[in-house]
Amino acid sequence: MNKGKRVTKLIKTSPEARAEVPKKRVAAYCRVSTEMEIQESSLTVQMESFRTQIDSREDWKLVDVYADKGASGTSAEGRSDFLRMLADCREGKIDYIITKSISRFARNTAECLSIVRELKMYGVFVYFEKERLDTANSASEMVLSILAAIAQEESRSISENFKWSYRKRSEAGEAHWTAIYGYMKKNGETFVPDPETAPVVRRIFDEYYHGRSTTQIAEGLVRDGIPAKRGGKWTSAVLDRLLENEKYVGDVLCQKYYVTDLLSHKMVRNKGELPFYYISNHHEPIVDRSVFEAVKEIRSLKNLKNGSAQYPYFGRLCCPICGEKLVRSNVVVGDRFPAWHCPPEKGNAFCAGYYIKEKYVDRVLRQAYEELDIEALQKLASKEETEGDAFAALCMKEKMPVLEKVEYFFLHEMVGSIVFKKWDTAVVNWKCGLKSRVTVNYDKESDVPFSQKQVSVGVTRRWVEAAKEVAEAAAREKDAAEMAVREKDAGVMKEMLVAQDEESASGTSEKAGEMAPADALQ
Repeated sequence: MNKGKRVTKLIKTSPEARAEVPKKRVAAYCRVSTEMEIQESSLTVQMESFRTQIDSREDWKLVDVYADKGASGTSAEGRSDFLRMLADCREGKIDYIITKSISRFARNTAECLSIVRELKMYGVFVYFEKERLDTANSASEMVLSILAAIAQEESRSISENFKWSYRKRSEAGEAHWTAIYGYMKKNGETFVPDPETAPVVRRIFDEYYHGRSTTQIAEGLVRDGIPAKRGGKWTSAVLDRLLENEKYVGDVLCQKYYVTDLLSHKMVRNKGELPFYYISNHHEPIVDRSVFEAVKEIRSLKNLKNGSAQYPYFGRLCCPICGEKLVRSNVVVGDRFPAWHCPPEKGNAFCAGYYIKEKYVDRVLRQAYEELDIEALQKLASKEETEGDAFAALCMKEKMPVLEKVEYFFLHEMVGSIVFKKWDTAVVNWKCGLKSRVTVNYDKESDVPFSQKQVSVGVTRRWVEAAKEVAEAAAREKDAAEMAVREKDAGVMKEMLVAQDEESASGTSEKAGEMAPADALQ
């Protein structure tokens, strides 16, 4: 046997086989769930690590490093770079994906498996470094489903812990910071009034308080070139949310919204399903509390969800018959007009048809304001130790000599009540203590409250029916009372007749006794 014998296998290769083997197109995916500085640093480290790892392999070619910051892993929605990566896979730009762990890739078991299966259809596989799991392996799916379920449960646990922590901080008076127009974070302190945007918030509240609509305010802000939050647009909806936000008076209402489902992250308004936590005087206010409360009242009076708007007179007009507060509605008699009337469920038969058109209330108030005695106001103001209602009334007269339109702020600051004591006379009780008596001039007879014509047309059938019911009840009571009187009179008459009979019988006996012999009486 020849010990120096050696066999060499010779392989004949074609030019195509000798050509360079194509590099695998590799992408990396990174994610951090919050935008905290420490996690931003972690994201940067992950991205650089993956770049170095891919560049070090001669058979790999870097496509891109996809990274999402401040995004949850329980859903692909909201992760813009993750969705971009999937789109590149569908277009055939990627062969292989590497990621740190299953929890970074997806915390939703069903979604994770669905995405991995879809990627396999495109010939794309995923490698999870922490778990050392490659989806190119046929046995990987079972292991992946188990690990993904663990990641989902871990996410649920983290979510529950966060909710518990949030509730405990709320109970302790610690509010969670969220970016809000007018405030900023400064030197670690939250809810610090922003010197640039806080004056805009005050302007919005002031203009709304003084009668401007949200549409008019939005148009003014746009016209003045004032930018909205995060480059958005000023709209009525944006201003409605701003005007109802309690944070502008230094308070915080915690748990206004809550997440219904861990996977979908759907946020819904809390309507009592979970407890609220109201923290008063939590931070420095931007808007005075009295203005905020007045704006809240205005919004309530203008709200059409509960029927007709009650702006601006509600609470200041009383029924001259029963004393109940008048309410506002649009009365239809020939044409449609706003009027103030006594609530039929609270009034009585005498005021069920009463109403007064709003234009006459406006007319009365404008005339009373025009005739307001300046000298009397000055005397009252001189007696005030501090700047009170009389001083405020003087300032109002100086700033606004003529009342063009009645707004809530005017009534709020000036008027106590307006009473129509007679059909042709109204009395305005000013907050400063003065009273103005004004004659009401009606345009036509049917406008006179409780006139025969006004009652005949009625405000609504309900009022007329209510009046009829009360009148019928009163008639029945009257009939019953009359019957009782008649029965009582009959009883008295009967008693008188009985008494007379008894007296007559007694007199007859006495006369018979006088005529009898003396021995008969012994």
